[in-house]
Amino acid sequence: MSGPGLTFDDLVPGRRFEAGPRTVTRADIAAFAELSGDKTALHSDEAYAATTPFGRVVAHGALNLSIATGLAYSSGVFEGTVLAVRSMEIHFDRPVYPDDQLRLFVVVSDRDERPHADRGRVSFDVKLLNQAGRTVLTGRWSLVMRRAALT
Repeated sequence: MSGPGLTFDDLVPGRRFEAGPRTVTRADIAAFAELSGDKTALHSDEAYAATTPFGRVVAHGALNLSIATGLAYSSGVFEGTVLAVRSMEIHFDRPVYPDDQLRLFVVVSDRDERPHADRGRVSFDVKLLNQAGRTVLTGRWSLVMRRAALT
């Protein structure tokens, strides 16, 4: 999708969107460790990570969430229409490894006319899948979305 994003009025329950793929690189994981300060060995030390049940370095859960929000933005759905994030309920279902390709799937689950005539709350069920079609992240996002201009 290109151009202006969708408004509250466009986002009816059941409407679906997808975005991606986005490849997670080892450089992404290292940059996120630097940016966040989370240099946990599981995310930064190949030798240590090899001794864990994962067998190798994995991406930070917060990086995966960040990638999901970036994919959502890149879809164009939220371009200029999202006003605030109210909440994010997130579950990290599986590890993400370097070179995994991620796709985001979003479904409008609910909406509420409040808080004002110019905006409303929309809930989205989100799912991030890897290249094998396995779910790596699930959750629900609640956003305040701009309504269509009153005429």
